[in-house]
Amino acid sequence: MALRPSAIADLAKMLVAGGITVDPLAYAPTVDDVRRLAKGKLPRMAFDFVDGGADAEITLRSNVADLARVRFVPSSLRDVSTIQLAKPVLGQTMPMPLLLAPCGSVRVVGRDGELSAVRAAGAAGLTYTISTASSWSIEEIAEQATGPLWFQLYMWRSREVIAGLVDRARAAGCRALVVTIDVAVNGKRSRDQRNGMSIPPQVTLRNALGAVRHPGWFTSLMTGPTIGFRNLMGVAEGSSAMSHQAYINTEMVNLKASWDDVAWLRSVWDGPLLVKGITSRADVEQSRRVGADGVWISNHGGRQLDSLPSTVSVLAPLVEAADGMEVIVDSGVRTGGDVVKMLGLGATAAAVGRPWVYGVAAAGERGVTKVIDLLTAELRETMILLGETDVSRLGRQHLRVPPEFLTDSASV
Repeated sequence: MALRPSAIADLAKMLVAGGITVDPLAYAPTVDDVRRLAKGKLPRMAFDFVDGGADAEITLRSNVADLARVRFVPSSLRDVSTIQLAKPVLGQTMPMPLLLAPCGSVRVVGRDGELSAVRAAGAAGLTYTISTASSWSIEEIAEQATGPLWFQLYMWRSREVIAGLVDRARAAGCRALVVTIDVAVNGKRSRDQRNGMSIPPQVTLRNALGAVRHPGWFTSLMTGPTIGFRNLMGVAEGSSAMSHQAYINTEMVNLKASWDDVAWLRSVWDGPLLVKGITSRADVEQSRRVGADGVWISNHGGRQLDSLPSTVSVLAPLVEAADGMEVIVDSGVRTGGDVVKMLGLGATAAAVGRPWVYGVAAAGERGVTKVIDLLTAELRETMILLGETDVSRLGRQHLRVPPEFLTDSASV
């Protein structure tokens, strides 16, 4: 049956009133939807580099699954007309207790990688943490920044190299130093090995079809600088990114690193210092002993030692062990509700890594902005539905937590 002309006119009016768009990002209501968009933009080797974890990916799955086991306890019929998301973190008030975690080699997903993220973070007033392994240098990222910067550092063998990076971070205006302690060696990334993934990405017989099917990704890689460790130019030997990587894995890795090295860093850095990669009470206590200002509870998003506990399952006892030190937590955070759960268990703030990288892959800076906007809206909505108006008052009273998450059994 043919539509009447008036019906067609009415349909046209409805389309105009509703807004006509072909932008798939506009129809992405969750971070998981942004992840699906990213997957469609990337060949498997690049997507799995971001999405995958170590070995059997037990910890990767547990991070998300265990957050889902924490449930909310709302208080209804409260005045929630005004919601306060701002909160002080390391002495600086943030618009909300969320920051962008350090992620390296992000130009693997194309576009301009970390530069997209630092611009989006700055526009939202959020802290961006520069990774030592960034595709761009400290200075190149800082030049694009309009918000707070922290710098993440690995415990490499040469104190001269470390001191040089610390000096550059200070000169670039990084406010806090984040010392990663859970990467004595890189975890085994089985997906990367299956896909023939390397840094920089190389098109081989194993992955050529995926590259051909994603010409936009391939073109963006070819039009920017070679993907490598730009913070180590002039330090790592050779001129290619692969030779840099080989140099780092053989000559810079420090299997003798100790807490004395963290204490030395404390002596040469006069700003806030956090120790990242902690899932045990012993490491929290050592961090306090060497003078850290805070700890960053993290299992590296399940990308290092597999079969570590999820961060949410050890968070409460580790906050207790921190005894007043500030606590940042990452690994598994995908929604604003997840942020609320982490804060309710005692974290000062939560951090996201994969979500913002999905955003870069999906739509560059717009994609990261979308992720930030989603998490902000979800955080606000969760607060309203919980009946709580201030993130600083979130606590155990808002949650129903598995009993084993509240004991030291998983965090000794």
